Amino acid sequence: MELTAEIGEPVWLEKDVTENDDAPASAAAGEWVNALCFHMRYQGVWLGTFEHASSGSERQQVQSVALELMSQVQDVVAEATTEPWPLVLVNNRRDMAMADATIEGDDLHMWYGERGAPALQLPSVHLA
Repeated sequence: MELTAEIGEPVWLEKDVTENDDAPASAAAGEWVNALCFHMRYQGVWLGTFEHASSGSERQQVQSVALELMSQVQDVVAEATTEPWPLVLVNNRRDMAMADATIEGDDLHMWYGERGAPALQLPSVHLA
């Protein structure tokens, strides 16, 4: 699978604001963030593009887009093989192990399934 990353256009993310009847009307609270995009190809066939925008620190945004990328790749593999991927057995039933990720220090750790016993663990990525 070939992945091409791209920094997308700025996107306005509105924040949830609790209404206060005593407060004067104001513009919606939020922030501008750059969307991160990935284009996916497999054996020269275009599989799709996804764009993901999230708020928070740069580290939180990296973790968020990593989880979205893992989910998108999982969908492509599961659809192409018509099988749950990566496979995990839950109560003797075949199921997909869910993607998860965390940042510890300067390293992004990614896996599918339970952290202590992952169905698939990806190589860590050093972020510094």
